[in-house]
Amino acid sequence: MKKTLIALAVLAVSGAAMAQSSVTLYGVADAMVGSKEANSVNAAGVVTKLRQTVIDSNGLSSSRWGLRGTEDLGGGMKAVFVLESGLSIDTGAAASTSSLFNRQAFVGLDSSFGTVSLGRQYSAYDSVRGTFLSAQGNSTSFDATNSATINTALLTGLTSGATALQALATVNSYGGRIGAWTGYQTRIDNSIRYATPNISGFQAAVVYGLGENKAANVDPTKNASFSLTYANGPIGVAVTHADDELIQDFHLKNTAIGGSYDFGIAKAFLSYNKAKITGIAKQNEWAVGARAPIGAATLVAQYAQSKGDDLGKSTSFGLEGQYSLSKRTTAYAAFNSTKVEILNDAKNSVFGLGVRHTF
Repeated sequence: MKKTLIALAVLAVSGAAMAQSSVTLYGVADAMVGSKEANSVNAAGVVTKLRQTVIDSNGLSSSRWGLRGTEDLGGGMKAVFVLESGLSIDTGAAASTSSLFNRQAFVGLDSSFGTVSLGRQYSAYDSVRGTFLSAQGNSTSFDATNSATINTALLTGLTSGATALQALATVNSYGGRIGAWTGYQTRIDNSIRYATPNISGFQAAVVYGLGENKAANVDPTKNASFSLTYANGPIGVAVTHADDELIQDFHLKNTAIGGSYDFGIAKAFLSYNKAKITGIAKQNEWAVGARAPIGAATLVAQYAQSKGDDLGKSTSFGLEGQYSLSKRTTAYAAFNSTKVEILNDAKNSVFGLGVRHTF
């Protein structure tokens, strides 16, 4: 009898401990078949317009898998972690060959005072853009507020001695750019993030990235961003700022304000962003869009523009038709047309039919 009671007690304690901890496998599998048209330039500087049929991994969302976990530490405090990796459904390859968890990798503590986390994380700017500033979200390949400036091609141009204008012009005109806005650093390495608890609909967050690339007589590059949001009932409003130091003393700064209002028959979005790049005149950017649910279907439309004295004018229009086959599976048809008036009048477009499954 005593042995039985002891065994039951051990099982009870073990069960309680397991109930206080959880690890969840989650992800998104998204693939589409479609057509892309974009300018291309060869080594001789000859520009051609290329159109090709593609099967792409990322349509409405970037394909990924990840692990997230929590442990109840008592007293209202929890340990939290996320490990998330991108992947290509069309080839089965990892999205990054240099990082296993290229999308997110952080650990932290959550309590009634907020959440503090350390690792590779989304900037505070990125965390609110898809919810408050863009009707299409910030993962879709058809988003009119997307950009193609913060990537390897831009950084290669800057570090090889090209001026900022030359580097941006090359990327914007010949990079197959979809979306009008200038861009920003999405994820921050070696970062610390603090987010306040939700207080009557208000919430704030700040992310600071320690650029661990200091060298002799060279200061490290750093990233800083913050956001303040309000979401209550049909209203959603956000103010956010990001200062990305891409290379030493070369900054890309974005300051945005925007929001949404849910009228029931449709949810309308309006946003404004000011992008400032070192040595280049500021870009004034705005977007207007709407999401309209019709039964199991949702129609999404958005128009965005970016305009400045040095980088010229960019315009983009995105249109999506989504149909929920279930709570986790969505079929879609989507289109985007983007015109970039810098260096030459580059016009890019993409059309796709696809399916997205979340798990």
